[in-house]
This record gives sequence, C-alpha cells and structure tokens, in this order.
Amino acid sequence: MDAFDFQLPDNPPADMVAVAQLAASLARLTEAVDTLHQQHLALADTVACGQNAGPRKAPLSIPWPLRWADLDRDAAAQVWAWLIDWVGWAVDRYQLVEEIPACWYQHPPLIEELTALAAAWDTAYDDAVPADGPLLWHERFARARMRLRDWDDYTRCRNGTHTDRHLDLTWPDGWRETAVLVADADLTGRPSAASAGSPQEATS
Repeated sequence: MDAFDFQLPDNPPADMVAVAQLAASLARLTEAVDTLHQQHLALADTVACGQNAGPRKAPLSIPWPLRWADLDRDAAAQVWAWLIDWVGWAVDRYQLVEEIPACWYQHPPLIEELTALAAAWDTAYDDAVPADGPLLWHERFARARMRLRDWDDYTRCRNGTHTDRHLDLTWPDGWRETAVLVADADLTGRPSAASAGSPQEATS
C-alpha cells in the first residue's frame, strides 16, 4: 500500500485536514502491523528450530547422549578435546589443583566424574535454562568436589606424579553367573504383567 502523502494548501478546510491526518495515521498503523508480522515470522522460525533440534545437552560438536562406552574413534576424539579444554579451564577458574590430580585422564572414575560436570555445566549456562540453572550447578559442584577429594585420597597422585594404584580386593570369578541365578529366582516369584492387572488376581 502506497503512503497517502500530499501537501496541504494554505488555510485548508477542516475536512481536508482531517483526511490528511487520517491518511498519516493509517500509514503508521500499516507500518506497525508489518513490523509485528515480521517479528512473528522470526519468532515462529526460532521456535521451530528449537523443536527440531531438541533440548541442547552439550555443545553441538559433542556426541549426545554422552556415554564413553558407546563412542567410536571420531566421536571420542571430539569428546577428549572438549573435556581436556574444559577441565583445564575449571581447574584454573575454581583453583582445583589440590583436588584434581594432573593425571586425571589416566583415572576412568575421574574421567566419568569430570565428563558429567562438564556436560552439566554447559547445560546450566544454556540460554533456555532458568536463571537459577548456574546456581543449581554450583550446588551440585560443591558435592562433586567432595567426591573428587575422596578420589584424590585414593589415587595418591601428588605433585604431577601418577600412581597406577588399584585396590587389592577383587570380586570372585563367577560372580556374574551367580547374580543371574539370583535375578532369575527373583523373577520367578513375580506375577506377569498380564496377570498382575487381572480382576481375579486383585480379588483373590
């Protein structure tokens, strides 16, 4: 729609002034509606992209779900690079030198703990997370630091020296077979899904 614009003559009649004012108001309203429409389209695109992508749990370059046992070589390389950078940053930022040994990457329990912390940290600072997300992460981080101290006491790795320490006790051979037998016995005493919901079972 073209703007209705014209120059009023000197001493115009009142009806001509009214028409000019109405035309100007209509032009401003048309512009406002068009701006609102563009904003609506942009918002719709943003929502659609968010629904298609799903909730972001970790950086887009990191495989998710983040399970080390399921990672192939390429995926593990991405996770290692991301985790090494994050741990280096966290140790410096939170002064964790005395809580996390420098050889953390040689201790699978520490790798799992730090991976969980890194993924949760990234999620806590996501744009879509409520404002208390970082606070909740720090509360969980405080509990995690206690576990990290326990691991540090166990590993006994000090001053950059790695100690490949293991517990002397091990589970006996055949523990898995025994566990399966006990699980089978437990299953035998449980009702099936069909019988559990039948009226006769409920009234007997």
